[in-house]
Amino acid sequence: MFKRKNKFYLALSLLLVLILAFSGCSKSREPEKAEETSVEASKETSTDESATKEAEKSDAGPKYGGVFRTYLDNNFNTLDPAFATADRDGRMVALLYDSLIRYDVDGKVIPSLAKSWETPDDKTLVFKLVENSKFHNGNPFTANDVKYSFERVLDPKVASPRTWVFEKVKGAKGFVEGKADTVEGIEVLDDYTVKITLEQPFAPFLSMLGMPAAHIVDKNEIEKYDDQKDYALKPVGTGPFTFVEFSESDKFIVKTNEDYFAGRPYIDGINYRIIQDESTAVAEFEAGNIDDLAIPSVDIERFRNNPDYKDHIITYNTFWNYYIGMSFDKEPFDDVRIRKAFCYAVDREAIINTARRNTSVLSHGPIPPGLDGFRKDLKSYPYDPEKAKKLLAEAGYSKDNPCSFELWHSDAKSNVALLEPVQAMLNQVGFDVKLASMEWNSYKAAVREGKAQAFYLSWGADYPDAENYLYPLFHSNMSGGGGNETRYNNPEFDKIIEKAQATADYDERIKLYQQAEDMTIEDAARLWVYLSKRWDVFAPEVKDMKIYRIFNAQKYLDVWLDR
Repeated sequence: MFKRKNKFYLALSLLLVLILAFSGCSKSREPEKAEETSVEASKETSTDESATKEAEKSDAGPKYGGVFRTYLDNNFNTLDPAFATADRDGRMVALLYDSLIRYDVDGKVIPSLAKSWETPDDKTLVFKLVENSKFHNGNPFTANDVKYSFERVLDPKVASPRTWVFEKVKGAKGFVEGKADTVEGIEVLDDYTVKITLEQPFAPFLSMLGMPAAHIVDKNEIEKYDDQKDYALKPVGTGPFTFVEFSESDKFIVKTNEDYFAGRPYIDGINYRIIQDESTAVAEFEAGNIDDLAIPSVDIERFRNNPDYKDHIITYNTFWNYYIGMSFDKEPFDDVRIRKAFCYAVDREAIINTARRNTSVLSHGPIPPGLDGFRKDLKSYPYDPEKAKKLLAEAGYSKDNPCSFELWHSDAKSNVALLEPVQAMLNQVGFDVKLASMEWNSYKAAVREGKAQAFYLSWGADYPDAENYLYPLFHSNMSGGGGNETRYNNPEFDKIIEKAQATADYDERIKLYQQAEDMTIEDAARLWVYLSKRWDVFAPEVKDMKIYRIFNAQKYLDVWLDR
Protein backbone atom coordinates (compact mmCIF):
# COMPACT_ATOMS: atom_id res chain seq x y z
CA MET A 1 0.00 0.00 0.00
CA PHE A 2 0.99 3.65 -0.40
CA LYS A 3 2.97 4.71 2.71
CA ARG A 4 3.63 8.33 3.51
CA LYS A 5 6.64 8.05 5.79
CA ASN A 6 8.59 11.11 4.75
CA LYS A 7 8.46 14.26 2.70
CA PHE A 8 9.08 12.33 -0.50
CA TYR A 9 5.79 10.54 -0.19
CA LEU A 10 3.97 13.75 0.55
CA ALA A 11 5.51 15.29 -2.54
CA LEU A 12 4.72 12.19 -4.56
CA SER A 13 1.10 12.19 -3.54
CA LEU A 14 0.76 15.79 -4.63
CA LEU A 15 2.53 14.97 -7.88
CA LEU A 16 0.14 12.13 -8.60
CA VAL A 17 -2.89 14.32 -7.95
CA LEU A 18 -1.55 17.08 -10.18
CA ILE A 19 -0.70 14.63 -12.94
CA LEU A 20 -4.16 13.17 -12.80
CA ALA A 21 -5.79 16.57 -12.87
CA PHE A 22 -3.79 18.00 -15.75
CA SER A 23 -2.99 14.93 -17.84
CA GLY A 24 -6.20 12.97 -17.42
CA CYS A 25 -6.47 9.21 -17.99
CA SER A 26 -6.86 8.95 -21.74
CA LYS A 27 -6.75 5.57 -23.43
CA SER A 28 -3.51 3.77 -24.10
CA ARG A 29 -2.22 3.78 -27.65
CA GLU A 30 -2.83 0.06 -27.81
CA PRO A 31 -6.31 -1.37 -28.39
CA GLU A 32 -8.04 -3.09 -25.53
CA LYS A 33 -9.56 -6.54 -25.88
CA ALA A 34 -12.54 -7.58 -23.78
CA GLU A 35 -11.67 -10.22 -21.21
CA GLU A 36 -13.11 -10.44 -17.77
CA THR A 37 -16.87 -10.68 -17.65
CA SER A 38 -19.06 -8.20 -15.98
CA VAL A 39 -21.65 -6.95 -13.56
CA GLU A 40 -24.71 -4.79 -13.82
CA ALA A 41 -24.95 -1.21 -12.68
CA SER A 42 -21.97 0.29 -10.88
CA LYS A 43 -20.91 -2.74 -8.87
CA GLU A 44 -17.27 -3.63 -9.55
CA THR A 45 -16.21 -7.10 -10.67
CA SER A 46 -13.41 -9.04 -9.06
CA THR A 47 -10.74 -10.17 -11.52
CA ASP A 48 -11.59 -13.87 -11.23
CA GLU A 49 -15.31 -13.58 -11.85
CA SER A 50 -16.43 -15.71 -14.81
CA ALA A 51 -20.17 -15.39 -15.18
CA THR A 52 -21.44 -12.62 -17.43
CA LYS A 53 -24.51 -10.79 -16.21
CA GLU A 54 -27.00 -10.23 -18.99
CA ALA A 55 -28.74 -6.92 -19.50
CA GLU A 56 -32.20 -6.56 -18.01
CA LYS A 57 -34.77 -8.39 -20.13
CA SER A 58 -38.12 -7.11 -21.21
CA ASP A 59 -41.17 -9.08 -20.08
CA ALA A 60 -42.00 -9.49 -23.76
CA GLY A 61 -38.85 -11.55 -24.35
CA PRO A 62 -36.49 -11.45 -27.34
CA LYS A 63 -37.89 -10.17 -30.62
CA TYR A 64 -36.61 -9.63 -34.14
CA GLY A 65 -36.04 -6.26 -35.72
CA GLY A 66 -34.20 -2.99 -35.34
CA VAL A 67 -30.69 -1.80 -36.14
CA PHE A 68 -28.01 -1.64 -33.47
CA ARG A 69 -26.24 1.73 -33.69
CA THR A 70 -22.67 1.79 -32.49
CA TYR A 71 -19.26 3.25 -33.38
CA LEU A 72 -15.60 2.57 -33.97
CA ASP A 73 -12.91 4.88 -32.61
CA ASN A 74 -10.98 4.64 -35.88
CA ASN A 75 -11.05 3.09 -39.33
CA PHE A 76 -10.26 -0.59 -39.68
CA ASN A 77 -7.50 -1.64 -42.07
CA THR A 78 -9.02 -4.64 -43.82
CA LEU A 79 -11.91 -7.09 -43.83
CA ASP A 80 -9.79 -9.90 -45.28
CA PRO A 81 -9.11 -12.60 -42.65
CA ALA A 82 -5.63 -13.28 -44.02
CA PHE A 83 -4.56 -9.71 -43.23
CA ALA A 84 -6.61 -8.90 -40.11
CA THR A 85 -4.08 -8.26 -37.35
CA ALA A 86 -5.54 -5.28 -35.48
CA ASP A 87 -8.22 -5.59 -32.82
CA ARG A 88 -10.94 -3.76 -34.73
CA ASP A 89 -10.13 -5.66 -37.95
CA GLY A 90 -10.66 -8.96 -36.16
CA ARG A 91 -13.92 -7.83 -34.60
CA MET A 92 -15.35 -6.90 -37.99
CA VAL A 93 -14.10 -10.13 -39.61
CA ALA A 94 -15.99 -12.15 -36.98
CA LEU A 95 -19.28 -10.57 -38.08
CA LEU A 96 -18.80 -11.37 -41.76
CA TYR A 97 -17.05 -14.75 -41.61
CA ASP A 98 -16.95 -17.91 -39.53
CA SER A 99 -14.17 -20.22 -38.40
CA LEU A 100 -14.28 -23.89 -37.52
CA ILE A 101 -14.61 -23.02 -33.84
CA ARG A 102 -15.48 -19.90 -31.89
CA TYR A 103 -15.27 -18.73 -28.29
CA ASP A 104 -18.08 -18.47 -25.76
CA VAL A 105 -18.36 -15.65 -23.20
CA ASP A 106 -15.88 -17.42 -20.92
CA GLY A 107 -13.29 -17.80 -23.69
CA LYS A 108 -13.92 -21.52 -24.08
CA VAL A 109 -13.86 -23.24 -27.47
CA ILE A 110 -17.29 -24.15 -28.89
CA PRO A 111 -18.42 -25.45 -32.32
CA SER A 112 -19.02 -23.17 -35.29
CA LEU A 113 -18.52 -24.34 -38.89
CA ALA A 114 -17.18 -27.53 -37.35
CA LYS A 115 -20.12 -29.15 -35.56
CA SER A 116 -17.82 -31.66 -33.87
CA TRP A 117 -14.25 -32.95 -33.83
CA GLU A 118 -12.19 -35.81 -32.55
CA THR A 119 -8.50 -36.29 -31.80
CA PRO A 120 -7.36 -39.80 -32.80
CA ASP A 121 -3.92 -38.95 -31.40
CA ASP A 122 -2.09 -35.92 -30.00
CA LYS A 123 -1.12 -34.65 -33.47
CA THR A 124 -4.39 -35.14 -35.36
CA LEU A 125 -7.77 -33.39 -35.42
CA VAL A 126 -10.69 -34.57 -37.56
CA PHE A 127 -13.47 -32.01 -38.01
CA LYS A 128 -17.05 -32.81 -39.01
CA LEU A 129 -18.50 -29.73 -40.70
CA VAL A 130 -22.02 -28.30 -40.76
CA GLU A 131 -23.85 -29.05 -43.99
CA ASN A 132 -26.22 -26.09 -44.13
CA SER A 133 -23.87 -23.10 -44.34
CA LYS A 134 -23.61 -20.89 -47.41
CA PHE A 135 -21.46 -17.96 -48.36
CA HIS A 136 -23.23 -14.65 -48.80
CA ASN A 137 -23.09 -15.15 -52.58
CA GLY A 138 -25.09 -18.39 -52.25
CA ASN A 139 -22.17 -20.79 -52.75
CA PRO A 140 -22.22 -23.76 -50.36
CA PHE A 141 -19.52 -24.06 -47.72
CA THR A 142 -17.52 -27.32 -47.90
CA ALA A 143 -14.29 -28.86 -46.66
CA ASN A 144 -12.50 -27.60 -49.76
CA ASP A 145 -13.05 -24.05 -48.55
CA VAL A 146 -11.28 -24.88 -45.28
CA LYS A 147 -8.24 -26.26 -47.09
CA TYR A 148 -8.15 -23.31 -49.49
CA SER A 149 -8.48 -20.71 -46.72
CA PHE A 150 -5.74 -22.18 -44.53
CA GLU A 151 -3.34 -22.70 -47.43
CA ARG A 152 -4.03 -19.16 -48.62
CA VAL A 153 -2.73 -17.77 -45.32
CA LEU A 154 0.45 -19.85 -45.76
CA ASP A 155 0.90 -18.97 -49.44
CA PRO A 156 4.04 -16.78 -49.81
CA LYS A 157 2.44 -15.06 -52.82
CA VAL A 158 -0.39 -13.83 -50.59
CA ALA A 159 2.11 -12.60 -47.96
CA SER A 160 -0.22 -12.86 -44.98
CA PRO A 161 1.34 -11.65 -41.69
CA ARG A 162 -0.36 -14.55 -39.91
CA THR A 163 1.44 -17.57 -41.39
CA TRP A 164 2.50 -18.53 -37.86
CA VAL A 165 -1.08 -19.56 -37.05
CA PHE A 166 -0.63 -22.66 -39.26
CA GLU A 167 3.13 -23.12 -39.15
CA LYS A 168 2.87 -26.25 -36.98
CA VAL A 169 0.69 -28.09 -39.53
CA LYS A 170 2.52 -30.96 -41.21
CA GLY A 171 4.01 -29.82 -44.50
CA ALA A 172 3.41 -26.11 -43.85
CA LYS A 173 7.11 -25.26 -43.98
CA GLY A 174 7.65 -26.97 -47.32
CA PHE A 175 4.57 -25.25 -48.76
CA VAL A 176 5.77 -21.82 -47.59
CA GLU A 177 9.20 -22.48 -49.08
CA GLY A 178 7.66 -23.46 -52.43
CA LYS A 179 8.72 -27.09 -52.18
CA ALA A 180 5.15 -28.41 -52.30
CA ASP A 181 1.94 -27.41 -54.10
CA THR A 182 -0.27 -28.34 -51.18
CA VAL A 183 -0.06 -28.64 -47.40
CA GLU A 184 0.22 -32.33 -46.57
CA GLY A 185 -1.35 -31.95 -43.14
CA ILE A 186 -4.63 -30.43 -44.38
CA GLU A 187 -6.70 -33.23 -45.92
CA VAL A 188 -10.23 -33.16 -47.34
CA LEU A 189 -11.72 -36.56 -46.49
CA ASP A 190 -15.11 -35.73 -47.98
CA ASP A 191 -17.24 -32.63 -48.58
CA TYR A 192 -17.87 -32.19 -44.88
CA THR A 193 -14.84 -33.72 -43.18
CA VAL A 194 -11.39 -32.16 -42.76
CA LYS A 195 -8.36 -33.79 -41.18
CA ILE A 196 -5.50 -31.67 -39.84
CA THR A 197 -2.21 -33.27 -38.85
CA LEU A 198 0.50 -31.41 -36.96
CA GLU A 199 4.24 -31.94 -37.23
CA GLN A 200 4.36 -32.50 -33.49
CA PRO A 201 1.89 -32.25 -30.60
CA PHE A 202 0.79 -28.67 -29.96
CA ALA A 203 -1.99 -28.42 -27.39
CA PRO A 204 -3.12 -24.80 -28.05
CA PHE A 205 -3.73 -25.40 -31.78
CA LEU A 206 -7.49 -25.98 -31.51
CA SER A 207 -8.02 -22.68 -29.69
CA MET A 208 -6.01 -20.86 -32.37
CA LEU A 209 -8.56 -21.88 -35.00
CA GLY A 210 -10.88 -19.12 -33.78
CA MET A 211 -8.40 -16.38 -34.66
CA PRO A 212 -9.27 -14.00 -37.54
CA ALA A 213 -6.73 -15.67 -39.86
CA ALA A 214 -8.56 -18.99 -39.52
CA HIS A 215 -11.90 -17.64 -40.79
CA ILE A 216 -13.09 -19.21 -44.00
CA VAL A 217 -13.22 -17.44 -47.39
CA ASP A 218 -14.70 -18.42 -50.77
CA LYS A 219 -12.06 -19.17 -53.42
CA ASN A 220 -14.47 -18.01 -56.15
CA GLU A 221 -14.62 -14.52 -54.65
CA ILE A 222 -10.88 -14.22 -53.98
CA GLU A 223 -9.93 -15.20 -57.50
CA LYS A 224 -12.02 -12.43 -58.99
CA TYR A 225 -9.13 -10.09 -58.19
CA ASP A 226 -5.70 -10.08 -59.77
CA ASP A 227 -4.36 -8.43 -56.64
CA GLN A 228 -5.87 -10.09 -53.58
CA LYS A 229 -5.53 -6.87 -51.60
CA ASP A 230 -8.38 -5.54 -53.76
CA TYR A 231 -10.61 -8.01 -51.91
CA ALA A 232 -9.89 -6.30 -48.58
CA LEU A 233 -13.07 -4.21 -48.52
CA LYS A 234 -15.32 -6.49 -50.60
CA PRO A 235 -15.89 -9.31 -48.11
CA VAL A 236 -17.99 -12.42 -48.77
CA GLY A 237 -18.13 -14.88 -45.90
CA THR A 238 -20.60 -17.20 -44.19
CA GLY A 239 -21.04 -15.00 -41.11
CA PRO A 240 -24.21 -13.73 -39.41
CA PHE A 241 -23.94 -10.34 -41.16
CA THR A 242 -23.32 -9.32 -44.74
CA PHE A 243 -21.38 -6.31 -45.98
CA VAL A 244 -23.39 -3.27 -47.13
CA GLU A 245 -21.18 -0.18 -47.13
CA PHE A 246 -17.95 1.31 -45.82
CA SER A 247 -17.08 5.00 -46.06
CA GLU A 248 -13.67 5.83 -44.62
CA SER A 249 -13.77 7.98 -41.47
CA ASP A 250 -17.56 8.02 -41.72
CA LYS A 251 -19.51 4.76 -41.46
CA PHE A 252 -19.58 0.98 -41.82
CA ILE A 253 -22.88 -0.85 -42.33
CA VAL A 254 -23.75 -4.54 -42.21
CA LYS A 255 -27.12 -6.25 -42.44
CA THR A 256 -28.37 -9.55 -41.06
CA ASN A 257 -27.72 -12.75 -43.01
CA GLU A 258 -31.23 -14.18 -43.18
CA ASP A 259 -29.86 -17.62 -44.13
CA TYR A 260 -27.25 -17.89 -41.39
CA PHE A 261 -26.70 -21.57 -40.64
CA ALA A 262 -26.97 -21.13 -36.85
CA GLY A 263 -30.13 -19.01 -37.07
CA ARG A 264 -30.31 -15.34 -37.98
CA PRO A 265 -29.49 -12.70 -35.35
CA TYR A 266 -32.42 -10.89 -33.72
CA ILE A 267 -31.26 -7.49 -34.93
CA ASP A 268 -31.64 -6.50 -38.60
CA GLY A 269 -28.16 -5.04 -38.86
CA ILE A 270 -25.44 -2.90 -37.30
CA ASN A 271 -24.64 0.69 -38.25
CA TYR A 272 -21.15 1.74 -37.19
CA ARG A 273 -20.07 5.35 -37.20
CA ILE A 274 -16.40 6.33 -37.09
CA ILE A 275 -16.08 8.60 -34.03
CA GLN A 276 -12.49 9.25 -33.03
CA ASP A 277 -13.10 11.89 -30.38
CA GLU A 278 -14.22 10.55 -26.99
CA SER A 279 -16.23 13.63 -26.06
CA THR A 280 -18.12 13.43 -29.34
CA ALA A 281 -18.98 9.79 -28.64
CA VAL A 282 -20.27 10.73 -25.18
CA ALA A 283 -22.43 13.49 -26.62
CA GLU A 284 -23.85 11.21 -29.31
CA PHE A 285 -24.72 8.54 -26.76
CA GLU A 286 -26.41 10.98 -24.42
CA ALA A 287 -28.35 12.41 -27.38
CA GLY A 288 -29.66 8.92 -28.15
CA ASN A 289 -27.88 8.65 -31.51
CA ILE A 290 -25.81 5.57 -30.63
CA ASP A 291 -26.71 2.59 -28.46
CA ASP A 292 -23.46 1.98 -26.60
CA LEU A 293 -20.46 3.86 -25.26
CA ALA A 294 -17.03 2.95 -23.94
CA ILE A 295 -17.09 5.41 -21.04
CA PRO A 296 -13.97 7.62 -20.89
CA SER A 297 -12.27 7.53 -17.51
CA VAL A 298 -13.14 11.16 -16.76
CA ASP A 299 -16.86 10.36 -17.16
CA ILE A 300 -17.07 7.08 -15.23
CA GLU A 301 -18.28 8.53 -11.92
CA ARG A 302 -20.79 10.78 -13.65
CA PHE A 303 -22.38 7.83 -15.46
CA ARG A 304 -22.26 5.62 -12.37
CA ASN A 305 -24.21 8.24 -10.42
CA ASN A 306 -26.74 8.96 -13.16
CA PRO A 307 -30.06 7.14 -12.53
CA ASP A 308 -30.73 7.01 -16.27
CA TYR A 309 -27.57 5.01 -16.97
CA LYS A 310 -26.29 3.33 -13.80
CA ASP A 311 -28.38 0.16 -14.29
CA HIS A 312 -27.10 -0.27 -17.84
CA ILE A 313 -23.35 -0.17 -17.19
CA ILE A 314 -21.13 -3.21 -17.59
CA THR A 315 -17.59 -3.14 -16.23
CA TYR A 316 -14.94 -5.74 -16.98
CA ASN A 317 -11.21 -6.30 -16.84
CA THR A 318 -9.63 -6.81 -20.23
CA PHE A 319 -6.98 -9.29 -21.32
CA TRP A 320 -4.56 -6.39 -21.89
CA ASN A 321 -1.69 -6.77 -19.43
CA TYR A 322 0.54 -3.68 -19.11
CA TYR A 323 4.19 -3.94 -18.14
CA ILE A 324 7.59 -2.27 -18.12
CA GLY A 325 10.12 -4.37 -19.99
CA MET A 326 13.85 -4.40 -19.20
CA SER A 327 16.25 -5.47 -21.96
CA PHE A 328 18.37 -8.43 -20.91
CA ASP A 329 21.08 -7.69 -23.46
CA LYS A 330 21.63 -4.08 -22.41
CA GLU A 331 23.20 -2.49 -19.37
CA PRO A 332 22.17 -2.06 -16.66
CA PHE A 333 19.46 -4.73 -16.98
CA ASP A 334 21.78 -7.55 -17.94
CA ASP A 335 22.19 -7.87 -14.15
CA VAL A 336 19.24 -9.59 -12.42
CA ARG A 337 19.89 -7.55 -9.25
CA ILE A 338 19.13 -4.35 -11.15
CA ARG A 339 15.94 -5.80 -12.61
CA LYS A 340 14.77 -6.88 -9.17
CA ALA A 341 15.70 -3.52 -7.64
CA PHE A 342 13.56 -1.87 -10.31
CA CYS A 343 10.61 -4.08 -9.40
CA TYR A 344 10.88 -3.54 -5.65
CA ALA A 345 11.21 0.24 -6.08
CA VAL A 346 7.80 0.82 -7.71
CA ASP A 347 4.64 1.17 -5.62
CA ARG A 348 2.22 -0.09 -8.24
CA GLU A 349 -0.85 0.14 -6.03
CA ALA A 350 -0.25 3.84 -5.39
CA ILE A 351 0.03 4.52 -9.08
CA ILE A 352 -3.07 2.50 -9.98
CA ASN A 353 -5.09 4.22 -7.25
CA THR A 354 -4.24 7.65 -8.63
CA ALA A 355 -3.13 7.80 -12.26
CA ARG A 356 -5.24 4.74 -13.26
CA ARG A 357 -8.17 5.08 -10.85
CA ASN A 358 -11.24 3.01 -11.89
CA THR A 359 -9.54 1.80 -15.07
CA SER A 360 -7.04 -0.81 -13.83
CA VAL A 361 -6.41 -3.69 -11.48
CA LEU A 362 -3.02 -4.77 -10.16
CA SER A 363 -1.14 -7.39 -12.20
CA HIS A 364 1.34 -9.82 -10.66
CA GLY A 365 2.38 -11.93 -13.64
CA PRO A 366 1.92 -12.64 -17.34
CA ILE A 367 -1.09 -14.99 -17.04
CA PRO A 368 -4.19 -12.79 -16.56
CA PRO A 369 -7.33 -13.66 -14.62
CA GLY A 370 -9.84 -15.45 -16.80
CA LEU A 371 -7.31 -17.85 -18.32
CA ASP A 372 -6.73 -21.30 -16.89
CA GLY A 373 -3.44 -21.19 -15.06
CA PHE A 374 -4.11 -17.86 -13.34
CA ARG A 375 -3.47 -17.97 -9.59
CA LYS A 376 -5.21 -15.57 -7.21
CA ASP A 377 -2.56 -16.09 -4.59
CA LEU A 378 0.38 -15.25 -6.85
CA LYS A 379 2.16 -12.13 -5.58
CA SER A 380 5.20 -10.63 -7.24
CA TYR A 381 7.60 -7.96 -5.97
CA PRO A 382 5.89 -6.09 -3.13
CA TYR A 383 6.86 -2.47 -2.70
CA ASP A 384 10.13 -2.53 -0.76
CA PRO A 385 12.40 0.48 -1.43
CA GLU A 386 14.95 -0.63 1.18
CA LYS A 387 15.44 -3.95 -0.58
CA ALA A 388 15.80 -2.05 -3.87
CA LYS A 389 18.54 0.12 -2.35
CA LYS A 390 20.35 -2.94 -1.01
CA LEU A 391 20.32 -4.67 -4.40
CA LEU A 392 21.66 -1.55 -6.12
CA ALA A 393 24.45 -1.30 -3.55
CA GLU A 394 25.37 -4.95 -4.13
CA ALA A 395 25.63 -4.19 -7.85
CA GLY A 396 28.05 -1.30 -7.16
CA TYR A 397 25.73 1.68 -7.36
CA SER A 398 25.45 4.48 -4.81
CA LYS A 399 24.10 7.99 -4.34
CA ASP A 400 27.23 9.34 -6.01
CA ASN A 401 27.08 6.67 -8.72
CA PRO A 402 23.38 6.20 -9.55
CA CYS A 403 22.14 3.51 -11.94
CA SER A 404 21.28 5.50 -15.07
CA PHE A 405 19.03 4.46 -17.95
CA GLU A 406 16.27 5.70 -20.27
CA LEU A 407 12.68 4.51 -19.98
CA TRP A 408 10.96 4.77 -23.36
CA HIS A 409 7.25 5.19 -23.99
CA SER A 410 4.86 6.30 -26.71
CA ASP A 411 3.68 9.90 -26.64
CA ALA A 412 0.22 9.42 -25.07
CA LYS A 413 -0.59 11.69 -22.12
CA SER A 414 -1.78 8.70 -20.09
CA ASN A 415 1.70 7.19 -20.35
CA VAL A 416 3.28 10.33 -18.93
CA ALA A 417 0.75 10.36 -16.09
CA LEU A 418 1.74 6.82 -15.14
CA LEU A 419 5.49 6.92 -15.75
CA GLU A 420 6.42 10.18 -14.06
CA PRO A 421 5.55 8.72 -10.62
CA VAL A 422 7.48 5.56 -11.58
CA GLN A 423 10.46 7.76 -12.43
CA ALA A 424 10.22 9.56 -9.06
CA MET A 425 10.09 6.29 -7.13
CA LEU A 426 13.05 4.82 -8.99
CA ASN A 427 15.17 7.95 -8.53
CA GLN A 428 14.41 7.94 -4.80
CA VAL A 429 16.16 4.58 -4.30
CA GLY A 430 19.28 5.20 -6.39
CA PHE A 431 18.35 5.11 -10.06
CA ASP A 432 18.76 8.02 -12.44
CA VAL A 433 15.88 7.62 -14.86
CA LYS A 434 15.20 9.74 -17.93
CA LEU A 435 11.85 9.38 -19.70
CA ALA A 436 11.97 9.33 -23.50
CA SER A 437 8.77 9.90 -25.49
CA MET A 438 8.34 8.82 -29.13
CA GLU A 439 5.64 8.72 -31.78
CA TRP A 440 3.84 5.37 -31.56
CA ASN A 441 4.95 3.71 -34.82
CA SER A 442 8.56 4.84 -34.44
CA TYR A 443 8.55 3.77 -30.81
CA LYS A 444 7.23 0.25 -31.46
CA ALA A 445 9.70 -0.28 -34.30
CA ALA A 446 12.63 0.85 -32.15
CA VAL A 447 11.60 -1.42 -29.28
CA ARG A 448 11.28 -4.41 -31.59
CA GLU A 449 14.73 -3.69 -32.97
CA GLY A 450 16.13 -3.87 -29.45
CA LYS A 451 17.22 -0.25 -29.11
CA ALA A 452 15.54 0.48 -25.76
CA GLN A 453 17.01 -0.19 -22.32
CA ALA A 454 13.54 -0.18 -20.75
CA PHE A 455 10.09 0.42 -22.24
CA TYR A 456 6.38 0.52 -21.43
CA LEU A 457 4.03 -1.74 -23.44
CA SER A 458 1.17 -4.20 -23.11
CA TRP A 459 0.12 -7.61 -24.39
CA GLY A 460 -3.33 -9.04 -25.13
CA ALA A 461 -4.57 -12.52 -26.00
CA ASP A 462 -4.81 -13.70 -29.59
CA TYR A 463 -6.36 -16.95 -28.40
CA PRO A 464 -7.60 -18.15 -24.98
CA ASP A 465 -4.63 -20.13 -23.72
CA ALA A 466 -2.00 -19.10 -21.16
CA GLU A 467 0.65 -20.25 -23.64
CA ASN A 468 -0.10 -17.07 -25.59
CA TYR A 469 1.30 -15.03 -22.67
CA LEU A 470 4.39 -17.16 -22.23
CA TYR A 471 5.86 -18.49 -25.46
CA PRO A 472 5.66 -15.25 -27.52
CA LEU A 473 6.86 -13.03 -24.68
CA PHE A 474 9.69 -15.12 -23.28
CA HIS A 475 10.88 -17.89 -25.60
CA SER A 476 14.29 -17.13 -27.06
CA ASN A 477 13.03 -17.86 -30.60
CA MET A 478 10.57 -14.97 -30.30
CA SER A 479 13.11 -12.22 -29.56
CA GLY A 480 12.26 -8.92 -31.20
CA GLY A 481 9.19 -8.78 -33.43
CA GLY A 482 7.84 -12.11 -32.17
CA GLY A 483 6.89 -10.57 -28.82
CA ASN A 484 10.03 -11.07 -26.75
CA GLU A 485 11.21 -7.47 -26.95
CA THR A 486 13.22 -7.82 -23.72
CA ARG A 487 15.41 -10.50 -25.38
CA TYR A 488 14.74 -12.76 -22.40
CA ASN A 489 16.87 -15.89 -22.82
CA ASN A 490 16.55 -18.77 -20.37
CA PRO A 491 17.15 -22.27 -21.85
CA GLU A 492 15.31 -23.88 -18.94
CA PHE A 493 12.23 -21.74 -19.61
CA ASP A 494 12.39 -22.69 -23.30
CA LYS A 495 12.37 -26.39 -22.37
CA ILE A 496 9.44 -26.02 -19.99
CA ILE A 497 7.19 -24.08 -22.37
CA GLU A 498 8.02 -26.42 -25.25
CA LYS A 499 7.10 -29.36 -23.04
CA ALA A 500 3.83 -27.63 -22.13
CA GLN A 501 2.99 -27.07 -25.80
CA ALA A 502 3.38 -30.78 -26.47
CA THR A 503 1.54 -31.99 -23.34
CA ALA A 504 -1.94 -33.32 -24.03
CA ASP A 505 -2.78 -33.85 -20.36
CA TYR A 506 -4.61 -30.67 -19.38
CA ASP A 507 -3.75 -30.55 -15.68
CA GLU A 508 -0.10 -31.27 -16.35
CA ARG A 509 0.02 -28.54 -18.99
CA ILE A 510 -1.38 -25.98 -16.55
CA LYS A 511 1.27 -26.92 -13.99
CA LEU A 512 3.97 -26.41 -16.60
CA TYR A 513 2.53 -23.01 -17.53
CA GLN A 514 2.66 -21.97 -13.90
CA GLN A 515 6.21 -23.28 -13.52
CA ALA A 516 7.24 -21.24 -16.56
CA GLU A 517 5.46 -18.15 -15.19
CA ASP A 518 7.26 -18.50 -11.85
CA MET A 519 10.58 -18.63 -13.67
CA THR A 520 9.93 -15.37 -15.52
CA ILE A 521 8.94 -13.65 -12.26
CA GLU A 522 12.05 -14.90 -10.47
CA ASP A 523 14.17 -13.59 -13.35
CA ALA A 524 12.33 -10.24 -13.16
CA ALA A 525 11.77 -10.41 -16.88
CA ARG A 526 9.21 -7.61 -16.75
CA LEU A 527 7.48 -5.53 -14.11
CA TRP A 528 3.80 -6.35 -14.52
CA VAL A 529 1.89 -3.21 -13.58
CA TYR A 530 -1.84 -3.51 -14.29
CA LEU A 531 -4.64 -5.06 -16.29
CA SER A 532 -6.85 -2.51 -17.96
CA LYS A 533 -10.50 -2.20 -17.03
CA ARG A 534 -13.37 -0.93 -19.18
CA TRP A 535 -16.74 0.55 -18.45
CA ASP A 536 -19.40 0.25 -21.16
CA VAL A 537 -22.90 1.67 -21.00
CA PHE A 538 -25.80 0.63 -23.21
CA ALA A 539 -29.10 2.25 -24.10
CA PRO A 540 -31.98 0.83 -22.03
CA GLU A 541 -33.48 -0.69 -25.19
CA VAL A 542 -30.44 -2.97 -25.70
CA LYS A 543 -31.16 -6.40 -24.23
CA ASP A 544 -29.14 -9.55 -23.58
CA MET A 545 -25.81 -7.87 -24.30
CA LYS A 546 -22.88 -10.07 -23.29
CA ILE A 547 -19.24 -9.16 -22.93
CA TYR A 548 -16.87 -11.70 -24.44
CA ARG A 549 -13.40 -12.33 -23.09
CA ILE A 550 -11.81 -12.77 -26.52
CA PHE A 551 -11.88 -9.69 -28.72
CA ASN A 552 -13.34 -11.32 -31.87
CA ALA A 553 -15.90 -13.58 -30.17
CA GLN A 554 -18.84 -11.14 -30.30
CA LYS A 555 -21.20 -12.04 -33.17
CA TYR A 556 -24.32 -10.28 -31.79
CA LEU A 557 -26.40 -13.45 -32.14
CA ASP A 558 -28.35 -12.95 -28.89
CA VAL A 559 -28.64 -9.17 -28.69
CA TRP A 560 -32.09 -7.74 -29.33
CA LEU A 561 -33.72 -4.33 -29.18
CA ASP A 562 -36.82 -3.47 -27.18
CA ARG A 563 -38.03 -0.63 -29.36
